[in-house]
Amino acid sequence: MDDAQLAQVESLCETLYTGMPSSGGEKISREEAQSRLLSLQSSASFIPQCQYILDRSQSQYALLVASNSLTELISSHWNNFTIAQRIDIRNYVLGYLANNGPTLQDFVTLSLIKLVCRITKLGWFDDSTHRELTDDVTKFLQATVDHCILGLKILNQLVDELNIPTSGRTLTQHRKTSVSFRDLCLFKVFQLGLTTLKQLQTRAITADHRQEVILGEQALSLTVRCLNFDFIGTNPDESTEDVGTIQAPTNWRPVLQDPGTTELLLDFYANTEPPRSNKAMEAVILICSVRRSLFPSDKEREAFLGRIMAGIRELLKNQTGLQHQDNYHQFCRLLGRLKANYQLSELVKTEGYLDWLELAASFTTQSIRNWQYSTNSIHYLLALWGRLVAAVPYVRPDSGAKGHVQALENHVLNVIECYIDSMLGSVETVLRSEGALEDPLEDDGSLMEQMDRLPTICRFQYNSVATIILAKFDPLMEKYRELMSHLMTSSTESAPQNVAQQVNVLEGQLTWLTYICGAIVGGHSWSSSRIGNGEETLDASLSKRVLQLAQGMDFRLTNSNGVGKADVKLEMAMLYYFQNFRRVYMFMWESSGSDSMSMGGMKLESVPSTKQKVYQNMFENMGLGDHTVVANLIVTKIGKNLKFWPDEHEIVSKTLDLLTDMAGGYSSSKLLLTLDTVKYLASHHTHEEFPFLNVSSNARKRTTFHAILVRLLLSPNGQDKLGITFDQFMEPIIETMSQLGALDATQLRSEAARMPLIGVFRDLRGVTMSLHNRRSYGMLFDMLEPRHLPLLSRVADLWYDQPDVMISLLRFVQEFCHNKANRVNFDQSSPNGILLFRATSDVVCAFGRRALNASAPTSGDIYKSKYKGMSLALSIINSALGGNYVCFGVFALYNDPALENALDVSLKMALGIPLEHVVAYPKLSSSVFGFIEIIFRNHIKTTLALDTSVFMQLMNAVHEGLQSSDAQISSMCANSIDHLATFCYENSGKDKPEVHNFNKHLAAQPDLFSSLTATLFNLLLFGPPQNHWAVMRPMLSLMLASESSFTAYKDHLMSTQDSTNQALLNESFNKLLSDVNRSLESSNRDRFTQKLTAFRVSTRGFLTL
Repeated sequence: MDDAQLAQVESLCETLYTGMPSSGGEKISREEAQSRLLSLQSSASFIPQCQYILDRSQSQYALLVASNSLTELISSHWNNFTIAQRIDIRNYVLGYLANNGPTLQDFVTLSLIKLVCRITKLGWFDDSTHRELTDDVTKFLQATVDHCILGLKILNQLVDELNIPTSGRTLTQHRKTSVSFRDLCLFKVFQLGLTTLKQLQTRAITADHRQEVILGEQALSLTVRCLNFDFIGTNPDESTEDVGTIQAPTNWRPVLQDPGTTELLLDFYANTEPPRSNKAMEAVILICSVRRSLFPSDKEREAFLGRIMAGIRELLKNQTGLQHQDNYHQFCRLLGRLKANYQLSELVKTEGYLDWLELAASFTTQSIRNWQYSTNSIHYLLALWGRLVAAVPYVRPDSGAKGHVQALENHVLNVIECYIDSMLGSVETVLRSEGALEDPLEDDGSLMEQMDRLPTICRFQYNSVATIILAKFDPLMEKYRELMSHLMTSSTESAPQNVAQQVNVLEGQLTWLTYICGAIVGGHSWSSSRIGNGEETLDASLSKRVLQLAQGMDFRLTNSNGVGKADVKLEMAMLYYFQNFRRVYMFMWESSGSDSMSMGGMKLESVPSTKQKVYQNMFENMGLGDHTVVANLIVTKIGKNLKFWPDEHEIVSKTLDLLTDMAGGYSSSKLLLTLDTVKYLASHHTHEEFPFLNVSSNARKRTTFHAILVRLLLSPNGQDKLGITFDQFMEPIIETMSQLGALDATQLRSEAARMPLIGVFRDLRGVTMSLHNRRSYGMLFDMLEPRHLPLLSRVADLWYDQPDVMISLLRFVQEFCHNKANRVNFDQSSPNGILLFRATSDVVCAFGRRALNASAPTSGDIYKSKYKGMSLALSIINSALGGNYVCFGVFALYNDPALENALDVSLKMALGIPLEHVVAYPKLSSSVFGFIEIIFRNHIKTTLALDTSVFMQLMNAVHEGLQSSDAQISSMCANSIDHLATFCYENSGKDKPEVHNFNKHLAAQPDLFSSLTATLFNLLLFGPPQNHWAVMRPMLSLMLASESSFTAYKDHLMSTQDSTNQALLNESFNKLLSDVNRSLESSNRDRFTQKLTAFRVSTRGFLTL
């Protein structure tokens, strides 16, 4: 590289990162600039050019590109370098950082640091020099302040690099390096972080304020990273905020146990601003979470806990740093974490436990009162109290601080009362803010976190808590009834402003109480230790209020014919309550009704179990009737929601979820069949009765609704209990199809037919989804064939350009021809399998021909407007071809073109979509490559009879798909190659038309097998690990079909290696081929696959690219 080329590279870098070239540079697009610069990463021969850029360039962007390219080249071509070359590159970059680091932009510095750390990781076991990086960095820490900052950045990146797996390396390699780093260096790195913090604390480092801030941030980040290290290879889930147990090694004990360490971090927390202070608190949380076995005795562990508790007490007394949101959040995490890692029996024995408990309770109540600032942190505090009360049964009352149980009971009651008061008060505060404050009821994630924590805490003092809730609930219900009696059938919005405001406040407060009651009832435990202590009577008291509220809401809704609606949030809370009630109190609904059994003609009275007694006691105390009445009330509410809330997508969705869960339970589904409301639903499932079915945004919900009803209808004795047969249930749908079928082409394509078409296909799909056996599937097939199936292809031909109609149609056909649970299983003498395939073929051909001739959309989402339909059409053909219910030989025998047409149109669709688009959309690629795999598997004669140009286009698609990062796609392509190679091997030399066809293709493309062999072996040796199993499958059949291709690849690979590697490679190939027979039996395939795995592991250690 010379200065002119350097200037060109700098100009490309400026274009890439700023959009404008440097002065005098060529004006090109960012994409073109990126494409040219990526060539620097294509070969190891570009390393000198990257070094030249680093040495000579003044452009920060050029330095970044050079550094990133070096990192990529080193990672990809690691085996190309000798150990000495690797050390030279490492020393060069370290020297470059030492000389130029302080003057470089941060993004360049970080990129160079990443390069050094990557080299260190990859070369960890090559030479001791790599393992001495920590010592080399110590020199940075002892130089200038800027170098000290640089050194801390290197250590931060080094810990990350050694902790996080690198793509292309096995987990075994990663853990081996990671464990070695942990044992040799990590503790020293941790000490360097703490030492820097001590120096900052004692002002031993002379630095200005900005440098002090950066040093503090880096040192604290390093401390946190070291403590967060994956010490034992458990790969903790980084997506969760909750910390697991820190498995620190035993030699860390003196530092972690040293009071000075915790004091240092707490001092940093108290005397700095975020982000340093919250990083310091995060480090304290991690130190609190160290494993129990780290401490040699209980005494030392108790002393450690005592210091932590004392530190927390001090912070709580002084409210240190808690005015900052980040600090506050981390402090809540610390409180929540404390009980998770220490047993209550240990906490109660610590000095000042009662003070700590009082301060924690005061802090919790203060946080809850200021809910607008702490919404995302409240659940950590609730978690603390939940864990404390859950542990009470396991602690002797006379151990530890005197009266600790009574103190906990009092504080828990105060916390819960404060929580309820604050949440009820929040409603009016939010309404008065007129949008300035976020409503905590609308933050679903945070709300559910809090509800999950409540049951354990509330049930600790359930009598008192229930009394508090009822004292709030009853007056609110009274006021609400009074207001509703004034409003009568009018809507809340039409009421005078002061009345509307009162209603909004009341409904908001009732929403909170409904959520809280739902959470508590959902926390009922059927375990033997908790059952029979009378909690069910309290559940009954709370449930009675909520169900009465539901009845009141329903009464108003029905009388006003849907005008007098409650708040949406209250309806959602009611559904939450129903879900929890269903989960706890609906699993026994069948057994509770009968307390007797007959034997030999004699009726024996059986003694009800404890659970049944509790269950019956619950409904008796509720005073609303037996379980059937309560179930009917819930289902009636479901029906009203579906009838009167058609435009509220969320309510419709959650209501159907509830109905699905009820229909899915064994006992609850049996009970549903006896309810009048369910009978009404089954006999009136039309949009006239339930307007939500006619709302376009609820189209998917039509499918769910009909799937639930058919599941109930077809359950044992379902038709008898519901008083309606399957034929009668289907009448409205069949009637609609008859009306649509009678329309001429113009009428059928009119806008008036759009919603009926979408609706009928969505309904049919829902019905078909619930057909799980031959009998029920046959019932639907007999209804549709022959009268109604021709409508499907007519609609496909007329509506091909309208995605909403076509997706509904194609999804139904996809479900209808899918042979799940072997339901599509006709008698031997029945032509139905062939008729079904004909109908399927007609739909796919009608749509496919039209879609292929249609012009591509110029704007909008091309997948939705064009490719989604094609993807579904191919999925339909895949299901039909692989359904095992058609003898496809019949079509050619009787000159029926259905199969030929379907394959022809499907092939044109699969090959008509540009390959880059196929790969860009996962569902589309799955359909296309699935189709290719199935025609190679079941229709290879037809495939080989294609024109050579079309066949090669297919093979090109397979070749590309084989290299996909998606394991499913590469697996399907590998199977396609396996089918082809197996056919060639088993039919080699035979005088068959298909063999001659293949030889003709091979003559046009002689290197077909050799290119596939090379790709498969390259993927095995150098590709990502998720594809290995897929690419190994066709290797044996391919080697047997074309031995010359394998020999050619072997010779080529040998020629790229030096003499030492050639000998090793030759030995590996010999081991691979030993004891392998020339057959494709499964045992031989499995043996060869195992040998390929061993071959890959042995060769990757020395192969150079």
